[in-house]
Amino acid sequence: MKKYVIIYNKNAGKTDNQQIATDAKTLLESNGKTVDLRQTKSRDDAVHQAEIATENYDCLITIGGDGSINTACEGFLKAGKAISLGIIPGGTINNFARALDIPLKVDDAINNLLNGEPTEVDLGAIGDTPMISSLTLGRLADIARNVKDDEKKKFGKAIYLVKGFKELFTNRSYKLKITANGHTETLRSQILLITTTNSVGGFIAFNPDASYDDDYLHVFILKSFTPMKLLTYLRYFITGNLKNAKGVKYFKCQTVKIENQSKRDIQARIDGDPAMSLPITVKTKADFLRVIVPRV
Repeated sequence: MKKYVIIYNKNAGKTDNQQIATDAKTLLESNGKTVDLRQTKSRDDAVHQAEIATENYDCLITIGGDGSINTACEGFLKAGKAISLGIIPGGTINNFARALDIPLKVDDAINNLLNGEPTEVDLGAIGDTPMISSLTLGRLADIARNVKDDEKKKFGKAIYLVKGFKELFTNRSYKLKITANGHTETLRSQILLITTTNSVGGFIAFNPDASYDDDYLHVFILKSFTPMKLLTYLRYFITGNLKNAKGVKYFKCQTVKIENQSKRDIQARIDGDPAMSLPITVKTKADFLRVIVPRV
């Protein structure tokens, strides 16, 4: 008999996570599964619960957005192994769930836990810090940093466009030293983006050539991001051709080292949340995760 554990933060997000956890437990138990609930009190507690779950359970279920999934994956990294991961999306963007075609409606997501199947999924990592979906540096990170949690909950994805428009009228750039695929280059960039899937910000056609199991990190460097270029970049972004836009450098790799050559501190954002400052080395852990996705 398979053993499941559901970890959740009762007070996080816009949904009633405790009720969702109870509903999922009821469905799974009615189908012969053993299910425990673990209400977490902090991020550190959630990481710990995920870490010890790898020794006692066959599947961990998380309720929330990319940040909650990231937390579970940090526990897996600390344990050095992963068990099956079930996702009940509850965030604002739910980028990772969208990339894997996991249902966004709660009832459908709960049914997917029972009717779906585990598939191997790559994970990005900086040491024991996971990157399930994206890492940003530069002005894209500045935009995200200026979005408050209550604004994100109230306005959803639209708030990023509003804040982004304001950010266009600054002209900050960052001097970076980048090493990947046996080559080192120093350049000035306004935006650097690393992804592990075809989706960014909920736009699932962002990079059609990428997939969650292709074993690669996908790196985009925008050297200049101005109001005059906004419409051009948006057109390329929406059509999945950003890497072909003028002024955009794109490459894929399995490891990339990024060093700060500027005087100011440069802080990364991982899966929408503040993370460490440069220098960093990002690696892909091919097929590290086994995520429950809908059967094809």
